[in-house]
Amino acid sequence: MNKVEKLEEFYKRKFQWMPEDARKDIGNFNIFKLEPIKEGKPTSIPYQRRDFYKIMLVKGNSWVHYEDKVVAVKKQALSFSNNHILFKWEHVNRIRDGIYCVFNTNFFNQFGQFQHYEVFQPQGSHIFELSDEQASQIYEIFDRMQREFNSDYKYKYDLIRNLIFELLHFALKLQPSSYVKRTA
Repeated sequence: MNKVEKLEEFYKRKFQWMPEDARKDIGNFNIFKLEPIKEGKPTSIPYQRRDFYKIMLVKGNSWVHYEDKVVAVKKQALSFSNNHILFKWEHVNRIRDGIYCVFNTNFFNQFGQFQHYEVFQPQGSHIFELSDEQASQIYEIFDRMQREFNSDYKYKYDLIRNLIFELLHFALKLQPSSYVKRTA
């Protein structure tokens, strides 16, 4: 079984630094722009599990490999991942744009049961191909998240948690409904 990447290891590998709150059990949230893949850099990210949650908007042609299937991203997609989902990204062409947030379970302490939603379950859908209009709406949510994260607002993390739920519900509404309407 593959080693699980811890949040601290992610920060060190990706950015060579670690926020102070990542060292504590108070919960961690952060948001980052996706950097375009540069010439000579790997276009594939190896199979890996992580001990944190990640929600990402990626613009660019990719293949996402799971244990039992491969999902093609033709243009742009919204992605959900956590420690229950083993996957690998393979970028067919350069990432043009994107943004993502990472957070741990403690960030949601006593604030809803986000991990019970299908997008974070092993058998659920984790990749959602988006139209240009949908991608614009998702980018707007991430942009609001970024502005709040950089603000001095006292309750900014509660607002960010709500925006994460907004991303969850946006994705869930893209799935066909299993709800059956009864007729008289």
